[in-house]
Amino acid sequence: MNSKTKTLTFCAMMTALGVLFLMMASMIPGMRIGLTAIASVVAALTIVQGSLTYGLITVIATAIVSAWIVPAKEIVLLYATFFGPYTLVKNLIERLHNLPLEWVLKLAFCGGISALLFVFADSVLALIPVVLAENIWLFLPAVLLAFAAYDIVFSKLIVYLFQRLHI
Repeated sequence: MNSKTKTLTFCAMMTALGVLFLMMASMIPGMRIGLTAIASVVAALTIVQGSLTYGLITVIATAIVSAWIVPAKEIVLLYATFFGPYTLVKNLIERLHNLPLEWVLKLAFCGGISALLFVFADSVLALIPVVLAENIWLFLPAVLLAFAAYDIVFSKLIVYLFQRLHI
């Protein structure tokens, strides 16, 4: 079997796994955001295994299939607008090898998408605590803080999985 076939097969398996995590996120209320974040880690593995293009294919396929079968559409929206694309954006930003600039760009991405979701997606607001949803001045700093922790854990998890799975 050639390399492209193996990589495309890996993308298909990661898409199925991503959809599974999003389905689980729609069924387990306390883990909605956590499982959605894990679905993005799955997409990152395709970038490591293949390339940014294969990662993009995985993110798009996961979003489309999930839109059809995942009952909680706010989970799909959160994945399709933030967690999935962030996998790709993170890869591009970290190619700069300039840590302060990387953090500025990552936080700008997070802040921009979060503000758009806050303003335009009422269904996503149901996923966050009421006190944050009612007070935008608390919302964005809390999201940026949680995002910084997510990004650090995301990076460490990808390195760990890369080493353990020998990708």
